[in-house]
Amino acid sequence: MNRKGSFFLATFTVVAVFVFIIFVSMNKEKILEESRIVDTGELPEIAINATLDEGEIELFLDIAIEYSSFNALKKLGNDGGILNGQECGKINGYVIWKDDCLFSYNLEENFFSRFKTLFDEYLKARGINGIDAEWKIDENNRLVIELNGVIEFDYEGVRYGFEPSNEYFLDYSFSSYNEILKKANGCVKDEEDKGVTRNNLFEDCRNDKDFKWNIKVEEKEERGYVLFDVAEMYKGLGDVAVKFVLPYNQ
Repeated sequence: MNRKGSFFLATFTVVAVFVFIIFVSMNKEKILEESRIVDTGELPEIAINATLDEGEIELFLDIAIEYSSFNALKKLGNDGGILNGQECGKINGYVIWKDDCLFSYNLEENFFSRFKTLFDEYLKARGINGIDAEWKIDENNRLVIELNGVIEFDYEGVRYGFEPSNEYFLDYSFSSYNEILKKANGCVKDEEDKGVTRNNLFEDCRNDKDFKWNIKVEEKEERGYVLFDVAEMYKGLGDVAVKFVLPYNQ
């Protein structure tokens, strides 16, 4: 699937889910009437309303986790994997990977700090309180996001609460950062070793089948730099790119 098709799918999925949520919310009374539960008293009506609300919230949380994860991965990649708020040299907005300005060994924590900000914004916009997200690495070495806490609401003075059971397995390998760095360094060195015959094509990277490479050479203050935009597909929704700069001896 190409980039345009991927973003169309992502947009269509979001719209479809939220249309469904709105439909359920607007048709609760009709569901109650057709099921005849409203005829049996107030308590069953409260129960069915609570059940519908619980299902709606669980669905919202699933979507919020997935899209917070996707956008956090994109932000992490745009930031070159560095710590949130870390001051690093940049060229055209791309972090220069050198010295301390390199992605840390704990990329999962770097990702989650960005995820948490985005996810909390979703919850706040929806008016959901009392829920927190945590992450762990499971036995299959996958990053898992779990929710904990209790969501409460009431109908005519009758309080109802439930613990969300949402769990999300992130389909992304953070080892890609090390793999990308190794390949990029190799391509830069190969180009430097060509001497006067260099062509700035970085063929090994451009021909790589694991990632999609976008490479540009810039000269700043009599020093060469290579700007890398290295992408891979994430769950059919679009490309997640890692963006960075490496020094280049021209």
